This record gives sequence, structure tokens and C-alpha cells, in this order.
Amino acid sequence: MTDPNVQAWRNAHATLGSRLVDLESHGNVALARTGALSGGTAATWADADAGLGHAWETYRVLDDVLQRVEADPALGATLLTTAQVPGEDGAPTDPSTALSAASRAVDDAVAVADRLATAWDTLAPRVGAARSTAAAAGDAATERTAAVLAELVATDPFAVSEADVAAVEARAAASGTRHTAEQTALARFDVDLAAAHTALRELEGDVERAASELSHAASRVVAVQARVPVPDLAAVAAWLDRITAMADSDKARAATDLTAWTAATKARRDELDAALGAARAGLQRREEGQGLWTALRAKAGARKLDEQPDVAEALTAARDILWHAPCDLVAAEAALTRLSNVLTHRPKEDRTP
Repeated sequence: MTDPNVQAWRNAHATLGSRLVDLESHGNVALARTGALSGGTAATWADADAGLGHAWETYRVLDDVLQRVEADPALGATLLTTAQVPGEDGAPTDPSTALSAASRAVDDAVAVADRLATAWDTLAPRVGAARSTAAAAGDAATERTAAVLAELVATDPFAVSEADVAAVEARAAASGTRHTAEQTALARFDVDLAAAHTALRELEGDVERAASELSHAASRVVAVQARVPVPDLAAVAAWLDRITAMADSDKARAATDLTAWTAATKARRDELDAALGAARAGLQRREEGQGLWTALRAKAGARKLDEQPDVAEALTAARDILWHAPCDLVAAEAALTRLSNVLTHRPKEDRTP
């Protein structure tokens, strides 16, 4: 009957052998051995592979020891504690220590091989995708960076960090976004150019009409400027003509310039609208003031106060300002306030019963 202790050793020895055999057919180990590694990665794998070699030697010598024990059980206790077996780095040691070192060597080799496979399976595709994105966007600098990183991932992946890959991905993504925006702008260019010519024609017409409207408003209301905004309309039109001509030879630049032209033209449109809005508001205040004066005069007549000296004087003063051209709106509104007060606050003898 086999000594249980010897059987336990034989089982442990068989487990080591099985793991070593399995490792020889392990896909990631095969990749590690066939890969053209360099740098720190090559050194790390060389250490792990050397550990496997020592583990195989441990397996071979321990098998000899166990055969001797099985042949002469009386030697078991002595041989299993005193026999010299290659251990870590091949240094002779006792069987127990050597077996533990061999098992660790297998674990370490599997870990290194898996780490290599993970880097090649995950980092390499990401770097490749970033490189393709940068190339499609015309970002030569980022494409070169990604190419260098791809070579490093292939030969020395342990030298590449997640942060390295994320950084080149971010640069490529930014380039891709810019490229997409540029392509979208180019695709819209013809539509936007036609819209720009329409906007220019409308602005030219509005500026021409604004000249008479502002002139009329300035003649009726103090502080309204008769000067028409957009004095450089001819230059704006010439700028658009240059953009149109440029489109035949450099559409990308023409699209960029058209964006600037559109913003500049909008600013001039806003300036014109603001000037017209102020002029129209002034005319409306004057008309409202004249309407209020008419209502107050009717009120004075109804109360038979229109012939009272102070009321007549207030009516005349407000009328003279409101119907004077140009009308001082501040003075007119002050005169209307005075007229309203005169009508409201009468001496007792003037009040209608």
C-alpha cells in the first residue's frame, strides 16, 4: 500500500505536470513566445519564461526523487526533506520549497501572458481606431503619434498606459469632430451662399428704405439720428463677391469666410434694426403725446376750464412743443404732465360742482 504522504507528493507532482503541459498549449503563452517583444515587456516575459524552464526542471528532478521513494519507502521521510531539487531560478533547495516555487512560476507566467493578450486585444484596436480617425480627419500629427503608440503596443505593450491610449483617442476624436463640422459646412456651403446673397439684397433694400424713414423721423423728433447705419454696405457686398469667386478654387476657405461674413452682416442688420426701432418709438411717443393733449383739451372744454389763463397757457405750451418739428419729447412730456396737474389741481372756485 502506498504511503499516504508519498501519494500526496505524487498528486502534487502530477498537478504541477498537468499545469505545465496545459501551459504549453495556452494560447496567450504561445502569443507571448512568438511575439517580437522588446524593452521592459521582453524582459518581463523572459523572466516568466525562464521561471517555466526552472519549473520543468523541478518537475523532472522531483519525479526522480519520488521514484526512489516509491522504490524504497524506508527512504521516504529522509529524501522528501533532504533531497536537493532545482527551485526558484534553478537554485537547489528542498522538495517542498521547490514545488511551491514551481507553482508560483506557472502562476506568474500565466499572469504575464494574460496581461500581454489583454494589451494586444484591447489597447491595439483602440490605438488603431484613433489612428484611422486622425488620418480621415487629416490630422497628420495625431496620426503619427498613434502610429508610434501602435508600434509600442505591438512590441512593448507594458510600456503603454491607459492614459497614453486615452490621450491619443481624445486628440483623434477632437480632430474627427472638427473634420465632421468642416464637411458639414462644405456640404451646406452652396445653400448658405445663396442665403447670404438673399440676405445682402434684403439688407440693401432695407438700408435704402431706412434712409427716408430715418430722415422723416429725425425731422419730427429731437435726438433721432438721420444718419443711416451700415455705411460700409458696398464693402460688405464686395466681400461676398470675393467669397463667391473663391469657392471655385478653395471651398473650405470660402466656407470659413462665409461664416465670418454672415456674422458681420448680422451685426449690421442688428444695428439697422436698432436705429429704426428707436426712430419708430420716438414717432409713436410723439403721436401718443398729441393724442393725450387732444384728450386733455377736451377735458378742459367739458369742464369749462379752457379759457382759464393757467389752463390756456398750459395747453398752448404743450401744443407748441408737440406740434413743433422736431419735437423735444422730454420737454413735451413734461408739458403734458404740467397740463394734467393744472387740470387736476384747481382752486375751489374753479371746480365743477
